Amino acid sequence: MKRSLSMVLAGVLALGVLAGCGSKPNDAYKQAPADQPKPTTPIVGKLKIAQLPVIDSLPFWVAASKGYYKQEGVDVELITFKSANERDAALQSGAVDGQMTDIMSATSLLAAGGTKLKITSVALGATKEESPFAIVAAPGSGITKPEQLKGVEIAISNATIIDYVTDKLMKDQGFAAADIKTTSIPQINIRFEALMSGQVKAAALPEPWLSMAADPAKGGKVILNDAKDGKANYSVSVITFSEAALKEKSAAVKKFFIAYNRAVNDIRMSPDAFFDLLNTEGKVPAEAKALYKNVPPSFAQAPKKEEVESVVKWMVERKIITTPLTYEQLVDASLIPQK
Repeated sequence: MKRSLSMVLAGVLALGVLAGCGSKPNDAYKQAPADQPKPTTPIVGKLKIAQLPVIDSLPFWVAASKGYYKQEGVDVELITFKSANERDAALQSGAVDGQMTDIMSATSLLAAGGTKLKITSVALGATKEESPFAIVAAPGSGITKPEQLKGVEIAISNATIIDYVTDKLMKDQGFAAADIKTTSIPQINIRFEALMSGQVKAAALPEPWLSMAADPAKGGKVILNDAKDGKANYSVSVITFSEAALKEKSAAVKKFFIAYNRAVNDIRMSPDAFFDLLNTEGKVPAEAKALYKNVPPSFAQAPKKEEVESVVKWMVERKIITTPLTYEQLVDASLIPQK
């Protein structure tokens, strides 16, 4: 999951407290009234966290803007990178303690052998409603139904979560592998522009590009949406920390998640109140606000075993990795705070 564009980005990150819960705002994370003094908590440690200017990062920014990290006793430095490769290199080198990423990227880093990390929580995509990806047909393409995608090149980014989501959505519709054609356009803004100009007939896009492309004024059409058309939830981003950070800075990681969940609660209480942060931090242009539709996030929870295993199996089949990793090798949600 990465990028900027003078068109759009929107959405939310989904974090929460317990696996299987997290639909409602939670009193445990509400802030004291503004007229009361802010509590002072001794700082237990510092965390450097790598992220990208994408919709999944919204709770990071909300927690920082409201001072929740330091209120809870952790010094968090958010470091924004322009690309996933730069972000991953920072974790590999030990320059950061954690990152916002996806299951595929986390698995690739761990499978490479040099980066010891754990997935600690779901980010965006804890529920199907939070899934931000869809396959969109170009204006004037004449494509209005899934079956018309047979043999049509769909613009994606190879060996990424959007490649995985596209493949799974198509196969859920009964497509054979030979009938699924793709072309790689890694940069989302260029992929969007290629779709809207008719250079490609279809493209897999995240929100809010897919909503912008499907705007009646622009003429694109959503053909398959992961939020409703897949047999399972495919587009899941996650938060990872290095094993060293989980061991040596466990208290700080726990504090981080408390602050983070407070930010998620704020977003759930007022889903549309944080567009300015999407604009300044996520580079979402102001003109996107009219189309912005925020799906309330979930509280922090471990990813489902079947979701992780499905990604790993697909990666082995695609020869992205050679040896399957187990759920236990990849996931440690023990530092998510309990109620």
